[in-house]
Amino acid sequence: MLKKWIACLLASALLAMPMTSVTSFAAKNAIKDVTIFNGQIHNGRVLVPLRVVSENLGAKVEWFQQAKELKIVNGNTIIRLGANFDIAIVETPPPADDPAAPPRKYIELGTAMQIIKGTTYVPLAFAGQSLGANVAWNNDSKQATVTLNGKQLFIHMEQPALNIPEQQKIPEARLKALSDKLNEAATLSSTKNARTRFKPYFTEKLIQSMIQKKGLGTANTYTTPITFPEYISPTKAFLSQSVVLANGLTGEDQYIEDRTIALVYTKGVWKIDNVSTSGRVVTAGFAKDPI
Repeated sequence: MLKKWIACLLASALLAMPMTSVTSFAAKNAIKDVTIFNGQIHNGRVLVPLRVVSENLGAKVEWFQQAKELKIVNGNTIIRLGANFDIAIVETPPPADDPAAPPRKYIELGTAMQIIKGTTYVPLAFAGQSLGANVAWNNDSKQATVTLNGKQLFIHMEQPALNIPEQQKIPEARLKALSDKLNEAATLSSTKNARTRFKPYFTEKLIQSMIQKKGLGTANTYTTPITFPEYISPTKAFLSQSVVLANGLTGEDQYIEDRTIALVYTKGVWKIDNVSTSGRVVTAGFAKDPI
């Protein structure tokens, strides 16, 4: 009864408005298209800012800073993503005809969720898939269009602040070699010939520190990098990697080590100048092969 009274009151108010006011009211509450300008292209992969896309298409987004974890609520579906991991955890209520169905699914993103300049990015295709939206990519204009329930979100690619020649960017093979060498240098039973072994990959400053400490004091189980380097100049870049150290006692979470690598371009080759680590606890399931 109360709902009908409110509906009648609203209808009466609209009828009493001048036509210009009614038009203005309708326009103000109409579905509006949105344009954003901070998409990214890395190694031919189109990445979009997930929070902006999700919120503009009606999903609720929550960011957990300490865990570097993103939670998206889209209807009855909950999606969890972790920085530097390429798997999304999707939680949905079991269907009525199969109440024993697993409540969780794991979806490979193809490229890790990555934090770039403080913003979380995921591949364009996953952004559309996770929200049930249609996705289109115009290679000529470098514009992505995400459509859901009659609303369109236009995503333009951000113009890079640095114009780094392609031949000077870090090749994937080099990133893998550098990552492998960091694993090798995590602990050193002997420092004999260490300078010779690591000179093609590390700067002298890092080699000296490694020799003094008999290793870098990091985990040695990092896999091939699945994030992209973030360039801060033509000769300096950062790369972030993550690895699972252990499972929590209940199996519901995992302990993560993040490895931040500072790279420098010297004498025509990229080398590691510094490495630092930090820890966090995330929801279990982001790693392909949890221990």
